[in-house]
Amino acid sequence: MSGGVDSSVAAALLKQEGYEVVGVTLRLFAEEKNAVKCCGGAESAAKARASADALGIRHYFKNAQGLFTEKVIKNFVDGYLAGSTPNPCVECNRHLKFSYLFDIARSMGAEYLATGHYAEIRKTGDGCGLYRGADPLKDQSYFLYCLQRRQLGQLLFPLGGMKKTEIRRIAAGLGLPSAAAQESKDICFVTSGNYNTYLKNSAAIKPKTGAILDAAGKRLGTHKGFFNFTVGQRRGTGVYGGQRLYVTELRPAANEVVLGPLAAVHCAAFSVAGLNWLTEPPLGPLNTAAQIRYRHKPAPCLLTPEPGSKASVVFETPQFAVAPGQSVVFYDGDRVLGGGIIAPRIK
Repeated sequence: MSGGVDSSVAAALLKQEGYEVVGVTLRLFAEEKNAVKCCGGAESAAKARASADALGIRHYFKNAQGLFTEKVIKNFVDGYLAGSTPNPCVECNRHLKFSYLFDIARSMGAEYLATGHYAEIRKTGDGCGLYRGADPLKDQSYFLYCLQRRQLGQLLFPLGGMKKTEIRRIAAGLGLPSAAAQESKDICFVTSGNYNTYLKNSAAIKPKTGAILDAAGKRLGTHKGFFNFTVGQRRGTGVYGGQRLYVTELRPAANEVVLGPLAAVHCAAFSVAGLNWLTEPPLGPLNTAAQIRYRHKPAPCLLTPEPGSKASVVFETPQFAVAPGQSVVFYDGDRVLGGGIIAPRIK
């Protein structure tokens, strides 16, 4: 229970169905960090306890600050310093919500772990499958590809078949404290400004001047740290005049940022690392659809498995801004087949 409306309503719905529901809130930040307003902070923890009291269910706090710092925040900082664009929500799901919290559920003797995610678990011919949530504006299946296949039968997503407006209505009807709560931030630990500000202020990353180049090596300008840029970025590069230029590549070792025209930031092929399957892994090349970021429309591609949980992907049509470090998730219609981390593009 994060303290938000989604997890609170999920608990309420399960209680109404006759389950014995126990709420668990993970403390992710030190008490003094009151600026953190979403899950893991002191304010959200208090809301979670208030919701549990309103529902009449047992509620526990578990300290996960060290794990969150190591597996999510450190991964986030290290990723940007390596020239990639990490996805902290995926890593939080991978290491905390569906690993550490899963272990807590088992230690309590719970049969299921339930969350307020907008996704669906459905019975299939091969066991259970992960599917998109019914609300296209809230679907979170993209962030859940990191689940273990064996876990699917022990997970409950009560909100998966519902719309957000319906969730708000239920919360108000039950008088839950979170009924009118604002939506949580994309990156919970970035409490002010953007990720660049966080890297400089909280992670103490010092600006370092470097060159902005074109693909041929011509110097176009200077920057104050390659980590301030992401692949596909157009605005804020400090290079003006002539045709529109986009960030096509980051070179951490040389502290260089490469710009190019729109065509150059479209990618036809890339590699995947850390591939995790939620279905039976394919034995050979697979025609599927790849989603390369949260709001990206899955694009037809050919996926070829490689040894070591790796794969190569070739799009039917080159896609804009395939950013190393981001997650790629493969779908068959609404079903999640699996996913992994985008590696640097194939030259």
